[in-house]
This record gives sequence, structure tokens and C-alpha cells, in this order.
Amino acid sequence: MQVETQNPKAMGWLARRGVAEALVCALAFLAYLPTVGYQFVYDDKPQIIQNPAIHAWRYLPNYFTSHAWAELYPNVQGNYYRPLFLLWFRLNHALFGLDPRGWHLTSIVCHVAASCLVFALILRLAASRSIAFIAATLFALHPIHIESVAWVSGVTDPLMTILAIGSFLTFLRFRKGRQWGWMAASLALFALALLEKETAIVLGPLVFIYVWLYAEQCSGVTRFVFSLKQASGFLALSILYLPLRAFVLHGFSHVVSPLPFATMALTEPSIVWLYVRHLLIPAGISGLYGLPYVQNAADAAFVIPVILVLVSLAALVLVIARLESVRLAVFAACWMVLPVIPVLWLRAYAEGDIAHDRYLYFPSVGFVLLVSMALAHLAGRWRARAKLFEFASLAIIAVAYVFGTMTQQRFWANDLALYQRAYSIAPRDNLICNDLGAALMDAGDPNDALALYTQVLAREPGFWLSNYNLGYTYYKIGKLPEAEQYLRKAITINTADSDEYLYLGLSIWRQGRPNDAVPYLQQAIQIRPFAPGYHFALAMVRHDQNDFAAEESELNLEIQYHPESIAARQQLAALTSAAAAESKR
Repeated sequence: MQVETQNPKAMGWLARRGVAEALVCALAFLAYLPTVGYQFVYDDKPQIIQNPAIHAWRYLPNYFTSHAWAELYPNVQGNYYRPLFLLWFRLNHALFGLDPRGWHLTSIVCHVAASCLVFALILRLAASRSIAFIAATLFALHPIHIESVAWVSGVTDPLMTILAIGSFLTFLRFRKGRQWGWMAASLALFALALLEKETAIVLGPLVFIYVWLYAEQCSGVTRFVFSLKQASGFLALSILYLPLRAFVLHGFSHVVSPLPFATMALTEPSIVWLYVRHLLIPAGISGLYGLPYVQNAADAAFVIPVILVLVSLAALVLVIARLESVRLAVFAACWMVLPVIPVLWLRAYAEGDIAHDRYLYFPSVGFVLLVSMALAHLAGRWRARAKLFEFASLAIIAVAYVFGTMTQQRFWANDLALYQRAYSIAPRDNLICNDLGAALMDAGDPNDALALYTQVLAREPGFWLSNYNLGYTYYKIGKLPEAEQYLRKAITINTADSDEYLYLGLSIWRQGRPNDAVPYLQQAIQIRPFAPGYHFALAMVRHDQNDFAAEESELNLEIQYHPESIAARQQLAALTSAAAAESKR
């Protein structure tokens, strides 16, 4: 790779070491600073608030031997092996408890670090501080990153990106001087990236592609063998990682939605077009998009995205062909495309949950590199005013990005705002309707929540989540017979959820039938024996049965698993006091 040849005078004060980097970091930080005041939203509540695995260090070994949701759903197979993600959450909980401000702040810091590394990476690849500055600025401000930064649980992508770019940079240092310490550091960072998020596995192919593109000293089979040899450490780690992941998860990948392969193939173009559109014009950003499955090749939902994706691909090829460094542009395109391929395996996702902007965090590194190279190419036609053109273009795009990021990140401020935004985009999506209903219920509006659930069941009577949510909502507002009706129906559809048994048991108990309630509460505990509140609920029912020994046993279990439970401690103290008073009579 050539050294920096850019004229420092053309760069002005940005040519000074550290100035451009500091400005990129400041922009990344300021763009997302408002999110510090946001709440926990979406999956944050189960993954952080309700997840005992991140509340105590004793669970640390389990991070490496089970899936990411194991403590919440021990009897459900998971597709996510992310021990470092859980470790990050544990560290945040140790520092900030359940105060979301600290969590949001560390997410912003991760994005700042990733933006700085993007600058370092592109400076190394393009040997141009202006291209690196433009690309890193676009990366720092692009609205496509809102989900990964404004949503606490989305931090897994910035963390993986930090580790993956660090691994690639240290690999480049190894190529420069053949010092094996750099290769060891690169492989160590790659291993950590794999333990953060499985998408990092694309780094091995990216290393191979990079070496093959820049292996000028050989060609043909020799070039292939040389590239394979350079990437062999990454490929070997990937080969070791895959069986480890399969062993922990009890399978390489579990089917969540048993889609026919034809349906999956017909649906994928609409997802790819969504991603292309959001990279190019990042408007209409949301947490959920409710993209439907496509069943027919003659459907406009298949034909139109296919045409648009092909046009975009042709445009990409034309742009690459016109750039000065075609090899670097090809590599940037590979960086943009390869990480998207694994997330198109739609059988691993629930219906309505098949597209997310967070999947573009890592691929967007390739996108911003291509954009910055294209701007540099256009600026070359201005000759003496080339840098003026570059930075004027950057200023225009950056202002648009800042506006898009600042106005659209606010939808992640709380659950109600998030799901109202999603509902405005896909009002007939069942999952979005249920999420909005739950947010309305939490906001004290059960009637609108009930209306949404009823609408979903009118479309799909067997939709489990709406049956459960209707039962839960009726329970919360005290309509116990209705709660019992829908919770029983939910159990006939899905027998694996523990909460449906819990609230069915509580609904029956509150109707004065404690004996009938016990089996359902016991079933809930069997599914999730360590869930907060479960043993306490059974203790209350045992109290009504005058089975005080069983009540004491359940209270002790609740306190053992959740020593922070004040209600359980108070009830145990009252029970002990009553027993002492009785013994004195």
C-alpha cells in the first residue's frame, strides 16, 4: 500500500495529526448525545431489566456455555451465541444498575470508537486523509446507525465492528512487516469479534479478497494459494468457532419460522431494496418495518424490488469502473455486501421481524468508503478547487445526515414513540400491533391496547401473542374471567411460554380458586425456575390454602434467587412473626 501523498496545504488544519480524528469523534458523540435521556425500549426490558444473568457475576461462566437468552428462556432453543455481549451488559449493570443514562452513554462511546477506527482503516486503505475524514464523518452521522446507537441492546454491532476493524488493521500491520505478533493480535481480536456477534465470520473472506486483490506479485493458482495462506488463520478460527457455536446452541441454526425456501427467496429482494434505499436516502427510519412475506413471483412486492436492486447493482458497477482505484472500490463493495448475506436467512427470524437497520452498521463501512472515493473522483475535475468541492459536498451531506439522525432518533426515546412510528409505517403488521398495544397498556391506555389486539385476532384468530396479550391486559384491569379465557387459548397455541401459565394461575387464584391455580403456577416455575416473582406468586396461593410450610419454602426460594425482593422478605417476616405468636399461645 502506498504512503500518504496528499498535499498537506490542501487539507489545511485537518492535515494535523489527530485533528480530523478528534472532529469525527466529536461529531459522532454530539449527534447521539440526546439519547442519554432515553428509556430502555424494545428488547432492553427482557434483556436488561428482567434478565438475572446480567445482574450478578455468578452467571459469568454461563455466558460461554449457553445462548444469549438462556436465563430468560431456558427451555427454548436460541440462535445467538454472544458471550461478550452479555459480559458488556454485566459490566454496564455493575456500573449503572438500571439507570438507562449510563447505558446510553457507553453505547455512544462505542459508536465514537467505531467512527475513529473507520477513519484509521480508510486512511490505511486509501492513503488519503481527506477520503478518510469524509468517510468517517459520513459513518459517524449516517441515520442508518440510529438503531445500533439509540437502542441499548443494539450495541452488539458497534462492539463487533470495533473488534473486527481492529483485527483487520492489525492484519495490515502484519502484512507490512511480517511481524507475527501483529498476526497474533489480529486473530485474537477476530476471536473476540466472533464471541461478540456471529456476523464477524465474514472477516475471513474479506481478508482473502483483500489479499487476492493486492497480490500483484503472482497470478492464477499461485495468487489463490497465496491469498488462502494469508487468510488461513482467520479461516481456521472460523472452522473452530462454528462447531463450538453449534455445540452450545445444540444446532447450527434453529428454525423460528419454517418458511419454504421459495418464499424466502421471493421475500429477500424487498429486504435488500429496503437496505439499499436506507443507505442512499436514510428517511423513514424505524425499529420495525413489518415487511410481509412474498408468495408469488408475479407479485409487485417481488418484481419491483428485483428491478430496483438490479438497477442499483448496475449503477454500482459503473461507479466502481470509473474510480481511480478499482481494486479498493471492489473491496469496499465486498465489505458492503458480504455481511448482509447471512442476515437474509429468514427462517431464523419471527414473522414481521425480518429487516433491521442495525444489520447495516458493519456493511456501511464499505458504503461510506465508496461514497468518499466517488466524491474524490468528482472533485478531481475541479482541479484547483478540488478540496473545496469535496468539503462542500461533505458539508451538504453531513447537514442532511445530522438532520435525519436528530429527528429520527427521537422515536427510540420510549416504547410508545417507537411502536407508534412502526405502526405508522406498517399498520397491519401483527407483531407491530401487539408491540404498540403493550406500550399503550404500559402508558395507562388499556382500551386502545385491547382494540389493537382484537384487530389482530380478527385477521388471525390463532395469533398467539395477541391471545396472550389480551389475557394479560384483562388480568391487569381486573376482568378475570376474560383473562382466563384468552390465557387458556394462548396455552393451546403455544405451551412453551412461562408467563401465560403464571397469569392464568393468578387469574384463577384471584377468582377464589387457589387449588385450581397451583398447577399452572407450578408449570410456570418448571419452565422458568429462577424467574423473578414466580415463587412469590405461588407462596401467596399457598398462604390462601393455609399451607404455611409450603409458603415458607417458596418465599425462601424467591429470596435465594432474588435477594433484592423486598416483598418476599416482608412476607417471610410476617409469616415468621405469625408463627412465633401462634407458638406462644
